[in-house]
Amino acid sequence: MQCKKVNIFEICKVERAVAGKIYTAGSCYVKLSAVDEYVGQLKNDNTLDTRYAVFEPNEGICADYLHIAICNKFPEFLRKYRTTINLQFETLKHFVLDWHEKEEEQRYVVNAVKAVDNEIELTEMQIEKEKEMKKWTWKDLRTIRRSNVRREENAKTDSSGSRI
Repeated sequence: MQCKKVNIFEICKVERAVAGKIYTAGSCYVKLSAVDEYVGQLKNDNTLDTRYAVFEPNEGICADYLHIAICNKFPEFLRKYRTTINLQFETLKHFVLDWHEKEEEQRYVVNAVKAVDNEIELTEMQIEKEKEMKKWTWKDLRTIRRSNVRREENAKTDSSGSRI
């Protein structure tokens, strides 16, 4: 599978979010103010705060693949172009993605990433369940220990109630 370098403006409408404007589901967004490496994707048509830059995919662009491609390159881009804690919108003209041109290759990447994400989610759920079990186990062990201590104290007491 071969990738080519594609400027984000070739495959998306890129703009600073406009207050009250509804962006289409599948659009991706990144923070410009107090920026971090997080790349969001709208699951439904929705508005965004003006501190975000929005990437609306052009017609025929797979939104899920676009999100993966942006997530893959955004941290590197950010390290290069961030000014203090902010990212200047104008620098997005330099944002270049690795892009598979063939649709079947894009589908393959999307399916592979979704499968891995699903496994990660299942593992994280299992970890949370194990933590919960550990919490209850420790609680049970403390209760058992307290009961054993009381039994031992009672065993040291004779029938008249005085300590031996």
